[in-house]
Amino acid sequence: MWHSYTTKWETISARFAQRSKGAGFTVVELMIAMAVLFAVGMVVAAFVSSTVRTSGFFSRRAAALQDGRRTLEAFGREFREAAASSIGSYPIEAASASSFTFFADVDADSFRERIRYFLDGTTLKKGITKPSGTPLAYNPATESVQPVAAHVATTTSFAYFDGSYTGTQPPIVAPVDPVRVRYVVMTLVIDDNPDVPPDPVVLRLTATSRNLKSNL
Repeated sequence: MWHSYTTKWETISARFAQRSKGAGFTVVELMIAMAVLFAVGMVVAAFVSSTVRTSGFFSRRAAALQDGRRTLEAFGREFREAAASSIGSYPIEAASASSFTFFADVDADSFRERIRYFLDGTTLKKGITKPSGTPLAYNPATESVQPVAAHVATTTSFAYFDGSYTGTQPPIVAPVDPVRVRYVVMTLVIDDNPDVPPDPVVLRLTATSRNLKSNL
């Protein structure tokens, strides 16, 4: 009888071992599974990385466009108030394709500040110089400069027109005589990365000073 039990136990053990062996993974199956998991992981990682880059790109572009629009609005308001400086200089000091300097009271302090917009690489900057001293003077060393628009893709941001401008005439040819200027067109071409889509966004504003109006 003992021999009979022993034989049955050995038979059950053999069947259990065979079933366990059939339910497990072979080395080849494990390698295939690992390869599939690795491939899936790489795809997920690439997707996440692409999403992060795309999100960052559009965030930067949105911020740049917002800054550009604010700059155009500020420029339009400021140039509208352009007038003779606090020491009697002509309202417009200098005008070129990449910079524009004029006088206006931007802080309601009864003095007219010297305002200079200029391109520095791909950044449009704004400098403000307050008149000071006795007698009053505009000291370039006291100019306060700050960036106002980033990712500007062109080296030309300003065009100037005289009093006959109706919207179709060509701009005044350089060198620009400030006395002839009645309209200033500021153009900002915003492009976070010129090497990849989407295309640049063009922001443009035509401004005039109410103190320089003619043929309106």
